[in-house]
Amino acid sequence: MPKIMVIDDEEMIRAGIVSIIRRLAPQWHVSECKDAESAMQSLNSDKPDLMLIDVSMPGMDGLELAHFLKEKFPDILKIVLTGHDKFSYVQNALRAEVLDYLLKPIIREELVEALEKAERLIGERVHNRQQAAEARAQRLQHSLVDLLCGLQESEDQLKRILIEEGWQLESVEYSLLVFVGDDDGFIGQGEKLSQRVEAFQSIFGQEDHTFAFFSDSRHFFVFSSGTALPVDDMWGWWLRTWSSTTTDASLGGEALIWGGGASFVSLAELPEVYGNLIHQMNRSENGRKKPDTVNGANKDRIDQENRLRAALETNDFEALMNFFQAGFKKIKQQASEQPSMMRLGMFHFLLLILLPVLTKTESKLSLAMRETVADVLSRLSLPGSTIHLMSIISEFENQLRTLATHLPDNTEQNKVIETVKAYIGKNYADKTLCLETLSKVVHMNGNYVSNLFKEVTGENYLVYLTSARMEQAKRMLRDTTLKTYEVADSTGYSSTKYFCKVFRKMHGMTPSEYRNRSQGSEGSDKTSVD
Repeated sequence: MPKIMVIDDEEMIRAGIVSIIRRLAPQWHVSECKDAESAMQSLNSDKPDLMLIDVSMPGMDGLELAHFLKEKFPDILKIVLTGHDKFSYVQNALRAEVLDYLLKPIIREELVEALEKAERLIGERVHNRQQAAEARAQRLQHSLVDLLCGLQESEDQLKRILIEEGWQLESVEYSLLVFVGDDDGFIGQGEKLSQRVEAFQSIFGQEDHTFAFFSDSRHFFVFSSGTALPVDDMWGWWLRTWSSTTTDASLGGEALIWGGGASFVSLAELPEVYGNLIHQMNRSENGRKKPDTVNGANKDRIDQENRLRAALETNDFEALMNFFQAGFKKIKQQASEQPSMMRLGMFHFLLLILLPVLTKTESKLSLAMRETVADVLSRLSLPGSTIHLMSIISEFENQLRTLATHLPDNTEQNKVIETVKAYIGKNYADKTLCLETLSKVVHMNGNYVSNLFKEVTGENYLVYLTSARMEQAKRMLRDTTLKTYEVADSTGYSSTKYFCKVFRKMHGMTPSEYRNRSQGSEGSDKTSVD
């Protein structure tokens, strides 16, 4: 609501003007004064956007007041009222940069028209100020992000912008708080940011200045300066604030929020501080606010990790590349508005999603990739890496393709399975024969051997082992006089009862029945346990 102050020493005229404004322009908040002196005393408390000033007043007249306002309060608009239609009055009023010049007695339509003109101008000023403030915030944000991502030449630019914004750069320390939300964890929170910052500064009075911003829907930064900054308390306050305001009941819990914070004394330290925070946040659980239940985003992540694990265990390069291309595409989309944020997305993707799966998966591809990923992370930590980020991603993809050329092709895979089959054929009687034994024979991860065996043969290795043992058992039952318990022992079974159970399940009859039928005899093996 715009504010207007009416100054006129004649009470009846002043009351009439106030009444007209309240009836015909109710959007204005009206205050009134009897002379220039009382008006000047009320400026700081009333803070008018427009002053309607009578020229002829005792003491300081209206034109003198208009000139005073021009010098001391240039943003206040002025409309003067006079009973004199003289050129000298008009000329003097123009020099005082008044918005309009109205003659007494006031014509209501002229007053309303003047107020509408003032209201339009006030609206334009507010809009222009908002745009200027947003432009300054964007300059500060881009300069800050460029520096924390390693562009050292941005330090001087950031210092200039901070000084322009009134920041004190001497005898202060700085703090950087970083928060990462799962997927769309911060969507809709931008409108509340100014209120959050006000609440934050009211609690933590140590901050001389604070600049907080969302780089996108998932990443939030708080940059402060002051003395003896309580970083842990500041970090905890924001973490609780965002975690409590991102609850989505439809998902059954809260959005995941990661956070970290650190203090430092020189802006030159910002890239190192930022890099350390990202590593700490993604390598530990300290900054993670876990939900009570798994939400949709977590389910997607679990599915994603399972697909990645399967691709690594089976050395499925095509599936692996599809995984990376999807991840890189998402990073590029998130960084479309601010390319510098691509670096944070890469850290998040490699450290939070890829690396944990790599360290828990044993296969030729995963072992080779660990070194490659470590190299990429070290390069991302270097100053200036943002400039070369696209080339780092491109080289990473080329390294993956190089690794693929050293993976076993179908022929090699078949050789591996043939080796496994041959070993089973020779050692089926070994009661300790298991997946771990087979994986050691071919020097591969057990899960990978199991998956590869099923991929090549179409059946589980345990089914194949059981079938091999049963085939040997049938041969012995047909061609030898071994007792059933001896056959069980000779084919790798410690329990004769279990052997008979498996045999019956596979062949629909007991070992004794099979022997009798194969020999054309209805006799039974009295020593067997069927």
